Amino acid sequence: MNFEDIRAYNDEEYQSVMIKLTQIDLLMEAIQFYLPELTLTQIKETLLSFKTIQDFQSEMVCMVIGKMVNHSAKSLTFKGIKDIDSKKNYLFISNHRDIVLDSALINYGLNLNNYNTSEIAIGSNLLSMPWIKDLVRLNKSFIVKRNIPKQEILEASKALSAYINYTLKEKNQSIWIAQREGRAKDGFDKTNPGLLKMFGLCSSEDLLTHLIGLNITPVAISYEYDPCDYLKINELIKKHNGELYSKTENEDNQHMVLGMKGYKGNINIHFAAPINNKIASLSHIKNRNDLLKEIADIIDNEIYKHYYLFASHYVAYDLLHHSNEFENEYTAEEKQTFVDYVEKRTADFKGNDLAKEIFLKMYANPVLNKMKTQKINN
Repeated sequence: MNFEDIRAYNDEEYQSVMIKLTQIDLLMEAIQFYLPELTLTQIKETLLSFKTIQDFQSEMVCMVIGKMVNHSAKSLTFKGIKDIDSKKNYLFISNHRDIVLDSALINYGLNLNNYNTSEIAIGSNLLSMPWIKDLVRLNKSFIVKRNIPKQEILEASKALSAYINYTLKEKNQSIWIAQREGRAKDGFDKTNPGLLKMFGLCSSEDLLTHLIGLNITPVAISYEYDPCDYLKINELIKKHNGELYSKTENEDNQHMVLGMKGYKGNINIHFAAPINNKIASLSHIKNRNDLLKEIADIIDNEIYKHYYLFASHYVAYDLLHHSNEFENEYTAEEKQTFVDYVEKRTADFKGNDLAKEIFLKMYANPVLNKMKTQKINN
């Protein structure tokens, strides 16, 4: 199958694409923001000195991500990453909170621990300019086609399925993809069974066998603070009221920039173990839709179980429920800090109780999911 319109670029294309990218002033200035010790000429010379995409990622992209973390986060920790086998390929499926950083931080962690970085699934709706499309494809991203005519959706899904299978099994390259289209703006992470259905479109073998062969590995990403939280309130209010929400021009770009630059507090990324054995235990389920739902539930359970809850999550839960259920999980100072944070972030919605409730739910929902998972496991 031909993947030319969606595939990531290869090493042979690096130089020709990078020559074009070094002519984009906006991109060069963005890199210099994080590497002020380098002149624009030095940045361009450095970018053109790399021979492989892996070198570009290891020596430039990860350097920029590291600076970004230092600028906008208190700490970044990884758990479970030491259990990854460098000789195996993984289909990492994570919850989705930040447009850029979710996958960037996963690859940053892999690189820090001397693992090969993964290819990244990115929606075509985020690629507003040709140079952005070139940049992400040069950074090991492949394109998921969005907003296409209905009659083209099935073929596009089959091609995407085939590319994922080809990348994992023939290119010997791991992949990251979000558990659903779009971020979990309300803080409620949920895997779309349709994603798992797409994985199987390229295969004529038994669905269960095919999914086991993909080595699906859930990853839980937790941010103490979401820089874009207050920007999501209007959309969630409209959703609550059953109204249609239309994005403003450049809204995604605004979220991407703020997500990278805004303060995130502490960040934790937990790599769970592959769920192959758990999928294999479902061989008794013969209905395809029931099987996909059960596997999606397994992924959710792993993400909830390994999701790290910070004081912001516990305080939000207690404020939302007018309780002191988790008062042992935070200090009086941490509670006041979050109360002040909520007031500041919802100031434009003063007197709107629904806005405040929606804001608190963004942070409280992960606590509810963790509680649900603990009941299941007990």
